[in-house]
Amino acid sequence: MRDDFSDIQIRLADINRRAAPVLEENSRLHAALGKAATLILTIAAAGLLTVVSLMPTEQQLKSNALDNQEQITWQK
Repeated sequence: MRDDFSDIQIRLADINRRAAPVLEENSRLHAALGKAATLILTIAAAGLLTVVSLMPTEQQLKSNALDNQEQITWQK
């Protein structure tokens, strides 16, 4: 029975030794994925804020263009 227990411990230690690099790589990839998602969301938020901030300017430009069109007089 004692030999069975030590055999199991040896096998578990071997499994843990082989799994350690895989778990480390998995952890590294998980962290990189989190950083990438944060970057994408930050860029999307910046783009959305840019579009929202330019909306009043675009409306003003359209209004000015319409005013300018109405003020055109044709020379005879």
